[in-house]
Amino acid sequence: MIVAVGSTNPVKVEAVRRAFSLFWEADVRGVDVESGVPKEPFGPNAIEGARNRARNALRALNADFGVGIEGGIFHLFGKYYCAGFVWIERKDGVHSTGMSGWFECPEAFLPDMLRGRELGDLMARLSGNENIKREEGAIGFFTRGAVKRVDLYTHGTLMALAKFIAAGRWPR
Repeated sequence: MIVAVGSTNPVKVEAVRRAFSLFWEADVRGVDVESGVPKEPFGPNAIEGARNRARNALRALNADFGVGIEGGIFHLFGKYYCAGFVWIERKDGVHSTGMSGWFECPEAFLPDMLRGRELGDLMARLSGNENIKREEGAIGFFTRGAVKRVDLYTHGTLMALAKFIAAGRWPR
Protein backbone atom coordinates (compact mmCIF):
# COMPACT_ATOMS: atom_id res chain seq x y z
CA MET A 1 0.00 0.00 0.00
CA ILE A 2 1.34 3.42 -0.97
CA VAL A 3 0.43 6.34 1.28
CA ALA A 4 1.19 9.80 -0.08
CA VAL A 5 1.63 12.59 2.45
CA GLY A 6 1.07 16.07 1.07
CA SER A 7 4.26 17.44 2.59
CA THR A 8 7.96 16.69 2.79
CA ASN A 9 8.10 17.89 6.39
CA PRO A 10 9.67 14.92 8.22
CA VAL A 11 7.38 15.42 11.23
CA LYS A 12 4.25 14.98 9.11
CA VAL A 13 5.64 12.04 7.15
CA GLU A 14 6.74 10.28 10.35
CA ALA A 15 3.38 10.87 12.03
CA VAL A 16 1.57 9.25 9.12
CA ARG A 17 4.06 6.37 9.05
CA ARG A 18 3.52 5.74 12.76
CA ALA A 19 -0.27 5.77 12.48
CA PHE A 20 -0.59 3.61 9.35
CA SER A 21 2.03 1.11 10.53
CA LEU A 22 -0.12 0.22 13.53
CA PHE A 23 -2.60 -1.43 11.15
CA TRP A 24 -0.99 -2.02 7.75
CA GLU A 25 2.29 -2.46 6.00
CA ALA A 26 2.56 0.84 4.19
CA ASP A 27 5.09 2.62 2.02
CA VAL A 28 4.67 6.20 3.28
CA ARG A 29 6.09 8.88 1.01
CA GLY A 30 6.12 12.64 1.34
CA VAL A 31 5.53 14.78 -1.71
CA ASP A 32 5.69 18.55 -2.07
CA VAL A 33 2.23 19.77 -3.07
CA GLU A 34 0.30 23.01 -2.84
CA SER A 35 -2.20 23.53 -0.04
CA GLY A 36 -3.97 26.43 -1.74
CA VAL A 37 -4.33 28.28 1.57
CA PRO A 38 -2.28 30.93 3.42
CA LYS A 39 0.91 29.80 5.19
CA GLU A 40 -0.83 30.17 8.57
CA PRO A 41 -4.42 29.13 7.93
CA PHE A 42 -7.27 30.00 10.25
CA GLY A 43 -10.32 27.79 10.84
CA PRO A 44 -11.89 26.50 7.63
CA ASN A 45 -8.74 27.36 5.66
CA ALA A 46 -6.86 24.69 7.62
CA ILE A 47 -9.49 22.12 6.70
CA GLU A 48 -9.36 23.17 3.06
CA GLY A 49 -5.56 23.03 3.10
CA ALA A 50 -5.53 19.50 4.52
CA ARG A 51 -8.04 18.37 1.89
CA ASN A 52 -6.06 19.94 -0.93
CA ARG A 53 -2.81 18.41 0.30
CA ALA A 54 -4.37 14.94 0.57
CA ARG A 55 -5.93 15.06 -2.89
CA ASN A 56 -2.87 16.57 -4.56
CA ALA A 57 -0.57 13.99 -2.94
CA LEU A 58 -2.89 11.12 -3.90
CA ARG A 59 -2.78 12.21 -7.55
CA ALA A 60 0.93 13.07 -7.58
CA LEU A 61 2.00 9.58 -6.49
CA ASN A 62 -1.00 7.59 -7.77
CA ALA A 63 -1.21 6.26 -4.22
CA ASP A 64 -3.73 4.15 -2.36
CA PHE A 65 -4.22 6.87 0.26
CA GLY A 66 -3.49 10.58 0.31
CA VAL A 67 -2.97 12.34 3.63
CA GLY A 68 -3.04 16.06 4.21
CA ILE A 69 -2.04 17.59 7.52
CA GLU A 70 -2.51 21.31 7.95
CA GLY A 71 -1.54 23.06 11.14
CA GLY A 72 -3.82 25.98 11.79
CA ILE A 73 -5.38 28.36 14.25
CA PHE A 74 -8.93 27.87 15.48
CA HIS A 75 -11.02 30.44 17.36
CA LEU A 76 -13.33 29.01 20.00
CA PHE A 77 -14.80 30.31 23.23
CA GLY A 78 -13.01 33.63 22.85
CA LYS A 79 -9.54 32.11 22.54
CA TYR A 80 -7.25 30.99 19.73
CA TYR A 81 -5.92 27.44 19.63
CA CYS A 82 -3.20 25.73 17.61
CA ALA A 83 -4.12 22.34 16.15
CA GLY A 84 -3.51 20.12 13.16
CA PHE A 85 -6.36 19.13 10.88
CA VAL A 86 -5.96 15.81 9.04
CA TRP A 87 -7.74 14.72 5.85
CA ILE A 88 -7.25 11.17 4.57
CA GLU A 89 -8.60 10.20 1.18
CA ARG A 90 -8.59 6.73 -0.33
CA LYS A 91 -8.11 6.34 -4.08
CA ASP A 92 -11.82 5.51 -4.49
CA GLY A 93 -12.72 8.97 -3.13
CA VAL A 94 -13.81 7.91 0.36
CA HIS A 95 -12.36 10.31 2.90
CA SER A 96 -12.22 10.80 6.64
CA THR A 97 -11.02 13.62 8.86
CA GLY A 98 -9.52 14.11 12.29
CA MET A 99 -7.73 16.60 14.46
CA SER A 100 -4.72 16.60 16.69
CA GLY A 101 -4.78 17.72 20.28
CA TRP A 102 -5.15 21.46 20.77
CA PHE A 103 -3.19 23.96 22.78
CA GLU A 104 -3.81 27.62 23.44
CA CYS A 105 -2.01 29.91 21.03
CA PRO A 106 0.28 32.40 22.80
CA GLU A 107 -1.54 35.74 22.84
CA ALA A 108 1.71 37.57 22.16
CA PHE A 109 1.89 35.82 18.77
CA LEU A 110 -1.64 36.64 17.64
CA PRO A 111 -1.06 40.12 16.14
CA ASP A 112 1.71 38.75 13.90
CA MET A 113 -0.25 35.60 13.05
CA LEU A 114 -3.37 37.58 12.17
CA ARG A 115 -1.16 39.47 9.71
CA GLY A 116 -0.05 36.19 8.12
CA ARG A 117 3.12 35.27 10.01
CA GLU A 118 3.52 31.55 10.48
CA LEU A 119 3.67 30.02 13.96
CA GLY A 120 6.84 28.17 12.95
CA ASP A 121 8.62 31.44 12.13
CA LEU A 122 7.61 32.99 15.44
CA MET A 123 8.71 29.86 17.29
CA ALA A 124 12.05 29.86 15.46
CA ARG A 125 12.69 33.38 16.73
CA LEU A 126 11.59 32.53 20.28
CA SER A 127 13.45 29.21 20.54
CA GLY A 128 16.52 30.05 18.47
CA ASN A 129 15.88 26.87 16.44
CA GLU A 130 15.27 27.65 12.76
CA ASN A 131 14.07 24.07 12.17
CA ILE A 132 11.62 23.86 15.07
CA LYS A 133 8.61 23.21 12.82
CA ARG A 134 10.46 20.28 11.24
CA GLU A 135 11.40 18.95 14.68
CA GLU A 136 9.72 19.30 18.10
CA GLY A 137 7.34 22.09 17.13
CA ALA A 138 5.84 24.73 19.39
CA ILE A 139 4.25 22.11 21.64
CA GLY A 140 7.60 20.39 22.16
CA PHE A 141 9.20 23.68 23.12
CA PHE A 142 6.40 24.67 25.49
CA THR A 143 6.10 21.23 27.15
CA ARG A 144 9.90 20.82 27.36
CA GLY A 145 9.69 17.76 25.15
CA ALA A 146 6.88 15.97 26.98
CA VAL A 147 4.70 16.26 23.86
CA LYS A 148 6.20 16.75 20.42
CA ARG A 149 4.66 17.87 17.15
CA VAL A 150 4.95 14.34 15.75
CA ASP A 151 2.85 13.11 18.70
CA LEU A 152 0.07 15.59 17.94
CA TYR A 153 0.04 14.72 14.25
CA THR A 154 0.15 10.97 14.91
CA HIS A 155 -2.89 11.38 17.14
CA GLY A 156 -4.71 13.44 14.51
CA THR A 157 -3.88 10.89 11.82
CA LEU A 158 -5.24 8.07 13.97
CA MET A 159 -8.46 10.05 14.51
CA ALA A 160 -8.83 10.43 10.76
CA LEU A 161 -8.01 6.75 10.20
CA ALA A 162 -10.81 5.58 12.53
CA LYS A 163 -13.29 5.18 9.67
CA PHE A 164 -10.83 3.05 7.68
CA ILE A 165 -9.63 1.05 10.68
CA ALA A 166 -13.22 0.25 11.70
CA ALA A 167 -14.05 -1.05 8.20
CA GLY A 168 -17.23 -3.14 8.65
CA ARG A 169 -17.86 -1.71 12.11
CA TRP A 170 -18.40 1.84 10.83
CA PRO A 171 -22.14 2.64 10.79
CA ARG A 172 -23.63 3.54 7.43
